[in-house]
Amino acid sequence: MFKFTKILLINFIVFVGVILFLEIILGNKIYSNKLNCGYLLCSADHSYKNSLYQGNDYIRYKKDKYGFRGLRKKVNQIDILTVGGSTTDERYLETKDTWSEQLELLININYPNLNFEVANAGIDGQSTYGHIWNFKNWFPKIQNFKTKYIFFYIGLNEYFSDQKHVYDQGTKYLNFFQKIKLWFKENNGIIFRTYDIVYRNFFLKDTLNVGHKIRTANYRLAKKNFQITDENIIDLNNRLDKLIMLTKKLNAIPIFVTQKSLRSKLIDNKIYSIDEFDYMSKEKIISEIIINNCEKNQIFCVDLFNKIKFSNDSLYDLVHASPEGAKTIAKTIFADFDKILNKN
Repeated sequence: MFKFTKILLINFIVFVGVILFLEIILGNKIYSNKLNCGYLLCSADHSYKNSLYQGNDYIRYKKDKYGFRGLRKKVNQIDILTVGGSTTDERYLETKDTWSEQLELLININYPNLNFEVANAGIDGQSTYGHIWNFKNWFPKIQNFKTKYIFFYIGLNEYFSDQKHVYDQGTKYLNFFQKIKLWFKENNGIIFRTYDIVYRNFFLKDTLNVGHKIRTANYRLAKKNFQITDENIIDLNNRLDKLIMLTKKLNAIPIFVTQKSLRSKLIDNKIYSIDEFDYMSKEKIISEIIINNCEKNQIFCVDLFNKIKFSNDSLYDLVHASPEGAKTIAKTIFADFDKILNKN
């Protein structure tokens, strides 16, 4: 019995050793030129049951091997790269319904000779911290990558805290096992890929769960004000300056687009919100910082916060756009971007 147990233990140690060796050799950690596909969701092809808005019963979410949505041309033929968080990624919209694709459609309808290509580089949860990460850990690793413009759809995800690391995945308060899980995910080696295949084929039926939920606008008087310090403003401006510099290093033109949600509304000159926090003031202040930065750096920007008019059906959870809302976003951006296209 002891001999059998010893043989079993030796075989188990050898098996674990082989797996860990393959994990390291086949993963990202020791190859600096490999994309972090566990984070970028390269080659994603997921199906979601649509319970968010009227339309298709199922939503298909697809990304290419580079982590982009909607790219049909080569990576050196991109005209506009759209960068942002979940409001750009738009995971629960078909690719054709995203504002990035709707913007491409509007440009090519109005300027058919341009044959514009818009690629969507939105990453769920990203803020300007994550957008800076993209320039160091994503775009440079794509051979021959080139774009004429980079549109940054920014504002709603901005935060002023040290609780998250550079690309907006919180690690400061993760326990040991959560950090181990994150390491394997980022490595995207044999263990995570096997887990991913098994999970999707055996533990899910025909769809993935939708993380977003329809949110009812039960507004109440906002009592919690948004606090921002001079240091916070300087910090955000520094990140915006860095994004402009990094974009120009790629020989591309940066364009900032501010954001707006329906989490707050003005009633009788008072701000009402969904949970007593004054979202309207926060969005307004951050939008003003972004627009002021545009003026300082003399770059073209779209003040969507002040220009857009969302209907009640535009945002299924008061933040993320429905297909109709995405069209409204695209039309608002195009109305301003058309000035640049007219000059050219």
